[in-house]
Amino acid sequence: MNKSIGALALFATASMLAACNGNNNGVVGPGPTSTPSGNCGRPPNQMEVLYPIPHSHGAPPGLPTIYVATKGALPPSNSYDFYLSQSSGAATFTGPFAQVSAAQIPTPHAKPSYSNPTYYATAIAGPYGSTYIIGPQQAVSLLWNDGGRNCSPFFVVASFHTK
Repeated sequence: MNKSIGALALFATASMLAACNGNNNGVVGPGPTSTPSGNCGRPPNQMEVLYPIPHSHGAPPGLPTIYVATKGALPPSNSYDFYLSQSSGAATFTGPFAQVSAAQIPTPHAKPSYSNPTYYATAIAGPYGSTYIIGPQQAVSLLWNDGGRNCSPFFVVASFHTK
């Protein structure tokens, strides 16, 4: 029952994006056009979330940044980000991906499944540049978004729970 409610909530959240996706630069609100042209697909370059550890139940509330690895670099002029949806119904887009070193990733974190990864961080943004706080005891899903394509995020890259 809880899984079906969670799936329904995730579907409803993704459906609501139809009116607000676009090149959002981490800002929740209307995009440049009102009708998305399909879904955003899957992330490129075998992207894997490293921190917080996918499927974990101990991520800190108020988490400011998500860290990922890719097999190869992302295009330098991309508009990629995540649509972050939490079980309370709150949601936001993250900021653009910025390249970081492995040493910058908090521990513990997941290890990439491939050698020579490229590491990125994406900040959890809030509406119109405000601070966005993930609350305690929240189930959080990260959906892939390509803000440059005016598409609807639907592919869940990772999920985790806060303490």
